[in-house]
Amino acid sequence: MNNETKKLLQSDALLWAHVKEINLRDGIKFSLKGRPYLADLSAMKKRIVNVKKGTQIGATTSMYLEKVHACLYRKFDQNIIYMMPTVKAVEQLAKVAFDPIFEYNLWLKKHVGTNTASQKEINGRSIVFVGAQPQKISGTTKDSTNLRSIACDEVDRDEIDLMDMDMVNMSKQRLNNSRFRRERNFGSPTFPGYGIDQLYEDSDQGKWQIKCESCGKYTCLAESFPDSIILVGGTWIRSCVHCQKEIFVINGHWEPEYPDRREAGLWMSGLISPMADLEEYMHRYHHSEGSRLSEFMRSILGIATTEAENQLSQQDVYDACTHSAMQMYSSVETVMGVDVGKHALHCVTGVKVGRESYEVLNMSRIKDFAELHDLAKKMNTRFMVIDSMPDTHAARSFQKAEPYTVFLCQYVESMAGRPNWDRKTGVIKCNRNEWCDRVHEVFAKKQIRVPRISQEIEEYALEMTKTAKTVIEHPETGIKKPRWIKLSGGEDHYYHSTLYMLLAASRTMAQRLGTDQVKRFTTQKSNFCLK
Repeated sequence: MNNETKKLLQSDALLWAHVKEINLRDGIKFSLKGRPYLADLSAMKKRIVNVKKGTQIGATTSMYLEKVHACLYRKFDQNIIYMMPTVKAVEQLAKVAFDPIFEYNLWLKKHVGTNTASQKEINGRSIVFVGAQPQKISGTTKDSTNLRSIACDEVDRDEIDLMDMDMVNMSKQRLNNSRFRRERNFGSPTFPGYGIDQLYEDSDQGKWQIKCESCGKYTCLAESFPDSIILVGGTWIRSCVHCQKEIFVINGHWEPEYPDRREAGLWMSGLISPMADLEEYMHRYHHSEGSRLSEFMRSILGIATTEAENQLSQQDVYDACTHSAMQMYSSVETVMGVDVGKHALHCVTGVKVGRESYEVLNMSRIKDFAELHDLAKKMNTRFMVIDSMPDTHAARSFQKAEPYTVFLCQYVESMAGRPNWDRKTGVIKCNRNEWCDRVHEVFAKKQIRVPRISQEIEEYALEMTKTAKTVIEHPETGIKKPRWIKLSGGEDHYYHSTLYMLLAASRTMAQRLGTDQVKRFTTQKSNFCLK
């Protein structure tokens, strides 16, 4: 092997693994054959790379090999942090994926020093494995001793959608003393506008564009699916969407949609894999619905999607719209839910009109608690639930000043059953997930009506889509439970103010909306502003 070849293998991790025929496990060697889309993965020049992917494409295996190669040839000065959602997942990864690379490549094993579930030291450089679940400090603050003490040059986040986002942000601090500061985020997407899907959308959006040998035009298989997979003579083939001739993955290249963006992004669908069973994929696509179809879109195509039972759509809100205009005052007594943001208060005012039915009369964004008093006065509010955070002091002062009932809401993840209303402290504690379920339910079951479509209703409808339900696994017990999360790309304040309105309504009797025009106003006492 000449010096030029040696230098090439030292610089290109996947070419090194291919030429060296690295054993991934007993009898299975790494190969780039049929996977030309992997060739550029370890050679990405941009500091941050975001890979949203399907299954069976070899991307994760390539990441493993790149870490081993970086340590072997001392490409970095410090450690590499490899993050997974839980400690349990980290231990399994180290045992199933990394240990066989050392066991079945004895020449490589000679360079291995420390070899534990949490650390692999190779030629004096280490890969440190970290579970991304947080520890609670002082009851509410999230922290992690693993992420607090490790300095590194690169952080790799495997299945970032399943990680605690506070821990993701904390891991960025481990790069502060690095001259490399590389980040690699990858995984199958879950929800639109969340996790790896949002990171990819904000990146240069690289797509594997395949050139047709017949017409010379390009096709991205996943982007054009299902038109890019067609049946010819009883066999499913990859097809040019322009001329319907068969196309071949080997004729593709990575083409960024927005090359000037600072972060790189790659969309690796399972359709480009040599292991793709197109017949099976198309059968699943044509014979699936609901959660099964969503899982196909995520795991095979690498497309984020949400089942109807896990996220409201804007159309769900528009379907609840009546012909009535938004009210600016009310002659009947109302309840109000208020979510406190950094720049505005989001208020939803409504009335309980049946045992399980509600009418929203007004939704408003206002700047401070003085305006909140005025709004409550106009809307004849008699019961209010306010977000206790982030400005607890201002909310508490407002609560004391108003002559009607005001409760401050605190979410308690571990709490089950009915909310706890403490009249002495003026605090209500409730299970966030259960009441997010309730918000979804009243729209899904058409138990709520909102004013006719307007500019504010459009904003309301958009914010109602920014909270979605996923399933998380407890890091120690392995028990899975649902959890509502905030999606990226927008705010969800109106979702929570609607939740607070429903909480307030649960403490009132149903009433009939009439034509009584007598306005009942409160006495102004409050004048507190957001900081």
